[in-house]
Amino acid sequence: MSWRVITEDDLTASLSAAEIDAYRKSSQFGDPVEAQLRSVAAYVRGVVRSSPARVRLAANPLALPESLIVPAMDYLRFGVLARCNIVVNESRTLAYNKACELFDQVRRGEFVPESDGEDADALAPAGSPVAAPACPPRLLD
Repeated sequence: MSWRVITEDDLTASLSAAEIDAYRKSSQFGDPVEAQLRSVAAYVRGVVRSSPARVRLAANPLALPESLIVPAMDYLRFGVLARCNIVVNESRTLAYNKACELFDQVRRGEFVPESDGEDADALAPAGSPVAAPACPPRLLD
């Protein structure tokens, strides 16, 4: 597995086109979908960066490890639906909770996502660890 850039297609796998359109119409400023993709990518990358496993991050700020893309979309889907005042069903709430649980495991080093494999030294230390833990993104944009 490797890292790849997340796109609206990834979100479409979690939300229907009607739900995404409703979310777009709820915004008065620009495209909220693109903003939330950037926001969830920053959040997940922060989670990975805070892991004691020191996983090397991809250079593109929208790139995530393949193993965390589906949980990232489950996490984002919950926020989008909550913002649109859509009742989130039990299966979607369960997927959100599992995504949060997985992100906690990454923070503790119990689950180690794959390093970016663009360079030969992909497993080299990623640099100094981040002192502050990652915080959930604000879904108010």
